Amino acid sequence: MLVTLVGNCCTWTKNLATSYIINDDIILDVPQGSFKTLYNDYCLDNVKYILISHFHSDHFADLHLLVDVLARQDKKYVIVAPKGCRERLYSLFNAFDVPHLKNYVEEKFEIKECENGKTFNLGKYKIRSYKMTHGSLDAYGYVIDDDTIKVGFSGDSCMCNSLIKIIKKSKAVFIDTSNIQKNLKHLTIDEVKTLSNEYKDVSFYPVHLSTLTLPLIKESGLNETYQGQVIEIN
Repeated sequence: MLVTLVGNCCTWTKNLATSYIINDDIILDVPQGSFKTLYNDYCLDNVKYILISHFHSDHFADLHLLVDVLARQDKKYVIVAPKGCRERLYSLFNAFDVPHLKNYVEEKFEIKECENGKTFNLGKYKIRSYKMTHGSLDAYGYVIDDDTIKVGFSGDSCMCNSLIKIIKKSKAVFIDTSNIQKNLKHLTIDEVKTLSNEYKDVSFYPVHLSTLTLPLIKESGLNETYQGQVIEIN
């Protein structure tokens, strides 16, 4: 499986917020500012599926732009997201005065709603969604299985049972590493390091990095990640 880090950081850095292209047909999260990079630096012709972890702007805010461009192709798409995605999208359309995009969604985009432990069979993929703990928000992580390997994506989350389930099922995991102090929304760099020491057969890739954690990754011994990086997992 090829995982391209379109962005690897959070809102409060100079770097692009976390977004991925998996192989060439899945996009996971479309944060604010990501569309320009997706449109100019990557070929979107093979995209079939869009996964959204939650509805914070640094994971969702450019989805209306992506919908606009993809809908011009003669194909249909699937969006997997927390409940209320359609309403959120329509709010974006109204806010940016592009209400006609609603017609594209109705015609070309099937929206599937996440539930904890729910599996989505999409082409060659089996994608399982896991309810994460990110404050009180309805947030999800995913395990993507392409019949050869399983790769996990935590989304934004603090330590929780679902996170451990994702790690145990995955060969590699892209994991929120936002903080240096424990909290109810994000993982700390020390927590991620402890997990990587405990689950030595799993490759850990810290993402959603902040101005606090970004400079500490190398000295922590964790894998370094960067915007535009392509990681092959086999």
